[in-house]
Amino acid sequence: MRLHPIPRDGIADEAKNARPRYLVPVVATCFLATLAVWVAASPGQPVHAGSHRQALSSRVAASPIVPSLSTTALPAALDQSVPDSPPRGVTWQIIDTVALPFSDSAGPARVTDGIPSGFAHTPTGALVAMVQIDFRHLIEPNFVAVTTADVANTPGRATFIHLVEAGGLTNPANPEPGTYLQLAGFQFVSYTNTTAVIQLLTACLDGSYQISTLSVAWDGTDWQLVLQADGTDSPNQQIVSSPVGFALWGGV
Repeated sequence: MRLHPIPRDGIADEAKNARPRYLVPVVATCFLATLAVWVAASPGQPVHAGSHRQALSSRVAASPIVPSLSTTALPAALDQSVPDSPPRGVTWQIIDTVALPFSDSAGPARVTDGIPSGFAHTPTGALVAMVQIDFRHLIEPNFVAVTTADVANTPGRATFIHLVEAGGLTNPANPEPGTYLQLAGFQFVSYTNTTAVIQLLTACLDGSYQISTLSVAWDGTDWQLVLQADGTDSPNQQIVSSPVGFALWGGV
């Protein structure tokens, strides 16, 4: 079974369907798709995503992945080095079948009802926050609460919540192992004391890898995920056959 995004011309039809649908269904293979709102097609009701994939492929082709790291002067009290290898002191916990990172120095300091908070104002804190929030806001049963608390209040967040409510989307409380992609690595694109742009690498079951470019912003007290205007978390995605160029990092 393959991942399928909601076609933008099919949102109205989704809103009319009262049956709950999973936000992220079982993963069998990977292909170019945005990681925001996924649904499983009901029997006899296929999802047509061909035009979406073609448009996305064009965007990817026009945007080669060439990271350009920039930094600004930051306080010396915390480790402000931008990691290019797996951060030390990280442990992993399986949350809804997905391995997520935890660090005494980088965070999260707290997780309440699946909502993480208390990330260090450092590059490593931004990285851990991005992974924690991005995965949880897609896989947690209470993903809307996670989104409201941990995603920046932008038009993208409003769009995401609207699509979820219109489609009646839900997540399984006890997903089967293999339901979701696992984190496999990262690569910083840029970092300042207010914004971090990082490419996350996820492993596909067919041996390939999916690259997504995500952003988090410092709101004065914590890191928050920043969604695109259309509700997705990445402006483009790409499937590659090798993790070359990425720091390999994951809990499984």
